[in-house]
Amino acid sequence: MNTDQEVELLRDWPEPQVCRYLCAKVRRARQEAGETQAGFAARACVPLRTYKRFEANGQATLATFVQVLRALGRTQYLFMLFPSAPTTTVSASLDEKLKRLRLRSMSPR
Repeated sequence: MNTDQEVELLRDWPEPQVCRYLCAKVRRARQEAGETQAGFAARACVPLRTYKRFEANGQATLATFVQVLRALGRTQYLFMLFPSAPTTTVSASLDEKLKRLRLRSMSPR
């Protein structure tokens, strides 16, 4: 499944299914790192029982999820949830400037 397909599914899935999707991604990352649930839970500062419940069905508090993301080294992506308003650049790229000059020279005066 490619990223676009995942985005479409996530947009339409009910919350429990999105939670299961997220915990499956976390589980896969933990397993690929060769880490046990107990080791990962300890590193994430999450009780093992809480972490097992999270992996099993996606049930966790937001604080627990952030701890898990931190242990995975993924908190740097949280800003993407609420990006800042786009800023306008003062200087356009060289290609944009050339394109405008070409259009200006082609247009009748």
